[in-house]
Amino acid sequence: MTTMAPSSRNPQVALLFLGLLAAIQSADPNISSTALLTAGKALNMGTLSALAASISTFILAATVITTGMVADRLGRRKVLVSALLLSALGDALVALAPDTTIYLLGRSLAGIGLGAVFGAAFAYITLFARGKGGLPGALGLFTASSGLFTLLITFTGASLVGLNWRLAFAVVPLLSLVSIAICLALLPKDGPRPKSPGPWDVVGQILLATGIIAFLYGVSHATNGIATPLTVGPVLAGVVILGAFAIWERRKGEDGFFPIRLFREPIFIAAVLIGLVYNFSSGVLLLSFSNLFQYANDIKGLALSLSQVPYILGGIIAALVAGRLRASGRLSQRGAVLFGSGILVIGLLLFAVTAAARPASVLAYLPALLIAGAGVMIPAIPYGGLILQEADPRHYGAVSSSRTTIGQFWYALGLAGSTVLIDTLTRNAVGRKLGSSAEAELLQWSATGGKPSSPEVLKEAAFAFSGSFAFAMVAFAILVAVAGLAAWWLLKRYQTGQPPHTADTHSATAPPSPPPAA
Repeated sequence: MTTMAPSSRNPQVALLFLGLLAAIQSADPNISSTALLTAGKALNMGTLSALAASISTFILAATVITTGMVADRLGRRKVLVSALLLSALGDALVALAPDTTIYLLGRSLAGIGLGAVFGAAFAYITLFARGKGGLPGALGLFTASSGLFTLLITFTGASLVGLNWRLAFAVVPLLSLVSIAICLALLPKDGPRPKSPGPWDVVGQILLATGIIAFLYGVSHATNGIATPLTVGPVLAGVVILGAFAIWERRKGEDGFFPIRLFREPIFIAAVLIGLVYNFSSGVLLLSFSNLFQYANDIKGLALSLSQVPYILGGIIAALVAGRLRASGRLSQRGAVLFGSGILVIGLLLFAVTAAARPASVLAYLPALLIAGAGVMIPAIPYGGLILQEADPRHYGAVSSSRTTIGQFWYALGLAGSTVLIDTLTRNAVGRKLGSSAEAELLQWSATGGKPSSPEVLKEAAFAFSGSFAFAMVAFAILVAVAGLAAWWLLKRYQTGQPPHTADTHSATAPPSPPPAA
């Protein structure tokens, strides 16, 4: 794999830039979701609107590990610049799309490009994790800056949707092109290519990509019914294909493009569980409380967007504080896992208690928003550090990029799981109060938008949604507590040989050795 000397430039400026790159990827689906309704009507998407909403995510999760491996072999800066160009091209096609086909093509290209952008940004962190703070401090700054930039980019794109949905899709291309210039000026050149890069393992890449796409496609349909063919069929197919991938990679051993042995390593398993705490909860919370505010408090438009700000700001502040505590040695890696999971559990339970009281104003949710936002983001720092810790030189790009794939899995499951649970409980409550016909009308309204014949149905649904949300928050709080405790126990049991504040990857005082193609 290619190598590079550490950059002499200001590492904090570089980390802020890496946070911007990560934010471009994070904000892109937010902008797409905001613009989808208007774009769908303009392009007459019909039944393809569900695919248009998720195709970028499927493609991203399916290709990001491959692009990480390619970056190891061809050079990370080259791949990053190419990925930014592809991202710009993809969303530019969307902005100019005359029909749904071009829209889907553009979102697919954007998914590939933005996955590679995030993977490269994350892999670069170790190169700039220098000085007293080391990797924990770098991860804290990266996480906080990506959260802040995501907020700003999302708000910019969402505001442009009100003017013209096509203008909203110009935001990512513009930022991508600007980022190319910054990348060439700020990031060091790639070193020489490896003389013997090893096999490309095309079969393994195809198995992983098809398995992920099939599984996530099925999960995305779970909101329309868990037992429907479009849910069960793809999910089962995805599980079978991913099983075949695991068998294939086990046979390939170190010649495989991804070291499947990691899923037997306690530390990597702990990282996956922390990914559940972070990504699954992210999927659960943002959509769930946004829906709650819409249905129970009739908050819409800009006011709804502003209601999310405390949640995001809580996470940004927590990431900075946790990063500093980790860097100073006052907070261990497993301590951050336990502390973050505990705060998140408190936030979820506070959401439940507040929702059960059915307050008239969303301001009553402010403590829950701040605490849950902080609890979600604190585990993200040890999560990233553990993934990088497990990335051996031969598979550095693939393993570091797996953070994104793992995250997409948990996020999709959290999104679908929370939607199914809350909607099912709400419909059942309406059915018990108003009868089965009202329940059927509510289901039809969720699927097509056709309003029920009686206004009492939606009124009762808004009332029932609060109770359903509260129940779901308690259930997910228990899940987060179990996952957080399990991850903490694995780290306590198997993570040995390093002081708490240096256990991420590198010493807090010595400069890190240059990562491969980072």
